[in-house]
Amino acid sequence: QTCSSAIIEANEDLFLQILLNLTENAIKYTGEQGHIVLSCTISGQNVEISVRDNGMGIAPSDLPFVFQRFYRADKARKRVSDHSGSGIGLSLVQFIVELFGGKIRVESAPEEGTIFTITLPLKA
Repeated sequence: QTCSSAIIEANEDLFLQILLNLTENAIKYTGEQGHIVLSCTISGQNVEISVRDNGMGIAPSDLPFVFQRFYRADKARKRVSDHSGSGIGLSLVQFIVELFGGKIRVESAPEEGTIFTITLPLKA
């Protein structure tokens, strides 16, 4: 079964907000020669959507906090671009994902990149 045939129960605008936020973050923290890949797989009764980049990554000490409101990772990440964030983007993404009955997780390593994976239930 391909993701093109996957049906989830979600508000279209909110779902788009999730994808935009994760993709904008990947762009912000990935250099010009970097790569960003969005992928989708079906796993059992769920769909998994991942946003992967090979950017600067997130320090292990910051990973447990990335979904907390107003949390901003270390100063080095802030200097990457002139874009300043409020620190609510990822907490909003987590809230919306959970509103849809799903979960979000992050894997990252400094200088290797980051993967955000969203797991959402398929519509019965």
